[in-house]
Amino acid sequence: MRRTILAAFLLVGTVTGAAGCGGPAPVTGPSVSPSVPDSVPPSVSPSPSVPVTGPSAAPSAPSSAVPASLPDVHLPGVNDPGCRSDHPPVVLLPGTFSTVAGTYGPLATALTGAGRCVYGANYGLGGLAPVRDSATTVAGVVEGVLAATGADRVDVVAYSQGGLVLRTALRQDGLADRVGTAVLIAPTFHGTTSPLLDGVPGALCPACADQIAGSALLTELDAGGDLDGSVRYATISSRDDTVVTPVAAQSPAGPADRVTSLVVQDRCPQVRLDHVALPGDPRLIAWVGAALAAGGRPEPSAFPCAG
Repeated sequence: MRRTILAAFLLVGTVTGAAGCGGPAPVTGPSVSPSVPDSVPPSVSPSPSVPVTGPSAAPSAPSSAVPASLPDVHLPGVNDPGCRSDHPPVVLLPGTFSTVAGTYGPLATALTGAGRCVYGANYGLGGLAPVRDSATTVAGVVEGVLAATGADRVDVVAYSQGGLVLRTALRQDGLADRVGTAVLIAPTFHGTTSPLLDGVPGALCPACADQIAGSALLTELDAGGDLDGSVRYATISSRDDTVVTPVAAQSPAGPADRVTSLVVQDRCPQVRLDHVALPGDPRLIAWVGAALAAGGRPEPSAFPCAG
């Protein structure tokens, strides 16, 4: 049993040193476990520079069907239905055993500070439920964001399982024409071969079973190819990642005008970043901002080697 629990937490990279199960106030939005731990080390700098600019002006009048509120994710400035920007709204998707607040605090701060309207979707009881169910939840949040902002499309930043949730929602929940740019951080886009999954029962974590390379879900998605709609994909990975393996399989396969991928060590051989550290690293946050600003085509130099 101890091996099973340890494997489950290591799989998603949510236990970080002494922080353990500590985290923000319990999340009260739909389909979220109140005991989900944080996934970002507390020592991460919260204020990197992100090359995204723009005043808070509405691109178009919002729909009359604006929802009264969006799910509370316990991050200041996130899921504000009254936010307006010249840029597409950004939707954040976390991984397994994690939440938007636990994963994206520093990135959300950087993006909102740079004039972006930022939204987040928690799903699947902390990312445990079947990926198909989580994808349906995400599709509903995206439609709510579009209704609230009057935008035609959203951009998405997805970490770990979030990449597979997005892939499923694009294919099976009608989001292919609702997403412009997908920025993927170490995604389980093609699943993982990591032995960490060996000790996680499917009954405890259906999403874990869905993320095993060759699962029924992945086999079905692979039959239709990797790309959907006109979405542009930008993926960042690290060779230090032992959770989503092989690292080379994290990125979608597609032409250069649709898919941009960066392995951190190809740009900066000396940098060490494991799966847990990626979403909160200031250098990665700068790269995410550049990827969004460039419509999914960031230059490798957008990831600064100096930390």
